[in-house]
Amino acid sequence: MKVKINPTSVIKTRLGIEKYGKAHKAFATMCRREMNAKYVPEDSGELIRSSRVNNQCNIVYNTPYAHYQYIGKMYADPKTGKGAFFNEDYGFWSRPGVKKNPTEKDLQYHKPGTGPYWDKRMVSVEMENIQKELQEYIKRGCRE
Repeated sequence: MKVKINPTSVIKTRLGIEKYGKAHKAFATMCRREMNAKYVPEDSGELIRSSRVNNQCNIVYNTPYAHYQYIGKMYADPKTGKGAFFNEDYGFWSRPGVKKNPTEKDLQYHKPGTGPYWDKRMVSVEMENIQKELQEYIKRGCRE
């Protein structure tokens, strides 16, 4: 009797568990969902609305201030020492083209449970549930 064994790459693709495959994308999407629901700072909601899972299954937050919010430290203009200026007609603004430097001042987050390094906070609390959800997704053949 002959036994034909498919290459590992073919098996992984069939199951949807290859790198950047259906399961990988589903995992990133689940993580994004949990981070946005409970751990990402929210004022106007722009940071959460800007989030996407890219082709490499990375979660990207695409706002000018996403990095500052993630690090949790105020970044200031090296000349003025200010994080931003405020104008009632325009809102907050910074001097164009000026690279800000990190300070030791912590940002103040207004939404309870949110703060810097939200991915690490989410993983420490939610990962077991995400793993179970992902396992069920894979058992269904990577179908909703």
